[in-house]
Amino acid sequence: GSSSEYGDEAAAGSGSGYYASLTRSLSLVLDEFYGHLHRVGVSAATGDGIDDFWLVVEKAAEEFETGYLDDLRCRTEEQRAKDEAVRRAGARRLARDLAE
Repeated sequence: GSSSEYGDEAAAGSGSGYYASLTRSLSLVLDEFYGHLHRVGVSAATGDGIDDFWLVVEKAAEEFETGYLDDLRCRTEEQRAKDEAVRRAGARRLARDLAE
């Protein structure tokens, strides 16, 4: 979709300043989010399409496991390593200060 799907771009996002920037940013986030959704039609009356629905759910779960969770684990480990490095540097400074 285009950003105009989420509001009147001419009125909300064409100016400058904080509000316009926020509006443009949110519009881009929504475009990105909705651009990656899997869609499938399911009939509430007959149930037609329910098998396709469950296939799409399974595919989304696999993407979550291999994409998001792997990335989250990596970022968590990076943050843990940074925190440990900061802790070690602080301990060295403390030891040096106490030795003086």
